[in-house]
Amino acid sequence: MTQRSSYYRRYIPDIKLSLEKGTKDVPSDGKYYLLKDGAIIDKFTLLKKAEEKFKQYVDASGYKPRPLDKSKPRPGDESINRYMIAKAIFWAEGPKYKDKGGRGGRGGV
Repeated sequence: MTQRSSYYRRYIPDIKLSLEKGTKDVPSDGKYYLLKDGAIIDKFTLLKKAEEKFKQYVDASGYKPRPLDKSKPRPGDESINRYMIAKAIFWAEGPKYKDKGGRGGRGGV
């Protein structure tokens, strides 16, 4: 049996709507709370029901996520690129250092 996390938060800053459980802004009774502008507007026992209501509020607001600005690199892109380059170098040069044989190995001593 898996234990669910006691903390949950889903927040859309542009419309000031959040779904929270176990945060400092909601009671710690194990329920999911829907907040608009920081005020509790509904509470749920099940996450599925809470997410359905959250989606209804988002749809009713007409909110559309802003498109990503692809001209600026994201914070993790540089480290991912360095990792991929190091990995490519390792696999390209790795066979050069592979053991060429000798005593032991296949066939025994």
